[in-house]
Amino acid sequence: MWGEIVEHLAEFPSAVLTGVDAKGYPFSIRCRPEPDDAQEELRIRLLYDTPAIRPGPASLLCHSHDENLWNQKSFLVRGTLSQEDQGWSFHPQQFIPGAGTGGLRGMVGFIAGARKNTKRYLRRRRLARPSVPWDEIETIKRQAKG
Repeated sequence: MWGEIVEHLAEFPSAVLTGVDAKGYPFSIRCRPEPDDAQEELRIRLLYDTPAIRPGPASLLCHSHDENLWNQKSFLVRGTLSQEDQGWSFHPQQFIPGAGTGGLRGMVGFIAGARKNTKRYLRRRRLARPSVPWDEIETIKRQAKG
């Protein structure tokens, strides 16, 4: 797992660290994780200070895409965040490949996860799956092109 994390992490200039604050609310903050191969953990360099960050369960999300939302690459690492003398450390426990990083397995997992999350979201809110007005969208695209 450590090798996969280090290999894919090198492709991203930053990551999103998500954890729980002192009151139990989730928070997310952009950071720069730096591998510590000797300890097989990530040193977390925060891009700005925040009082929300607390030790405990956390995740790191690395993701990228182009301006049209194509060429997606992503992965998630679940683990534990701790504060040490030299700063914050993230101790990975699970690597979850996403779009563009896990080959076919990662892409299938990404799509299946998105479908599952969408169904759960709609069910909890008692909403029907929305329809997409493709005809209207095509008309607008033609008008925009002139």
